[in-house]
Amino acid sequence: MHIYLYEPRSNAFHGLLSKLDEAEWEPVPVDDDLFDRDLDLLGRDGYAARPVVLAEHPKLVERIARLRRSGCRNPILVLRLVRNPQAAMQTLDAGADDDIVGPLTGLELRSRVNAITRRFHGHAASCLRIGDLTAYFDGRDPDVAGKPMKLSQRELAIFQQLALSAPRVVSKSVIYDAVYGMAQDQPFDKVIDVYICRIRKKIESMSPTGDPHIRTIRGRGYKLTPRTAPELDAVRTDRPRLPNTSGSPHEVQKAQL
Repeated sequence: MHIYLYEPRSNAFHGLLSKLDEAEWEPVPVDDDLFDRDLDLLGRDGYAARPVVLAEHPKLVERIARLRRSGCRNPILVLRLVRNPQAAMQTLDAGADDDIVGPLTGLELRSRVNAITRRFHGHAASCLRIGDLTAYFDGRDPDVAGKPMKLSQRELAIFQQLALSAPRVVSKSVIYDAVYGMAQDQPFDKVIDVYICRIRKKIESMSPTGDPHIRTIRGRGYKLTPRTAPELDAVRTDRPRLPNTSGSPHEVQKAQL
């Protein structure tokens, strides 16, 4: 997962990088230009779930207010070296989601962001049941029929985008921007289709009903939702019947051919 990081102090910046690496986050360093001319970037749908972590600055309150006025919906977290209740009140009133006094671990920061993100998408609980799936919003791999399903880091990032928006449709461009966005090495856009196919196969192989749960909505994107009972019955009916192997060896060989 990408995270926008504004920290002009060199020592503090490099210290944060190691903590973010612990949380398996990919930091995107930003400078003063973000607040002067790049505000429209954060307004894109695929970027809205990415947290923005801001270090202390004389114009901090003004910058947070400007981000919110521009339509920025991203989780905004402020990092401080010393507790300052009055300053924290001002940043929270300006639109920050959290005001944290360091030092803190990358895992704690990730948990705070996860809580903000799931509430933003309308999920109060830390997990969501979708058919045979249990999606977790704390960074864990999902369960299928009570058993953990191992996903790669990219697969999990894509699955989380679908789970957070379930059962709404998520466009491929939104998923792409959420997973890759401002990364320097951006793959071709068809890579999302490849990952979706892999996730589907993993879910289908573990689901008692053989339901991949991820639907392609032609021309719009993907959505995470289980098949209905009539749809499952239709799939069972359409499946080819296995040949009867109780006949003679010649009949079995002919059936296999």
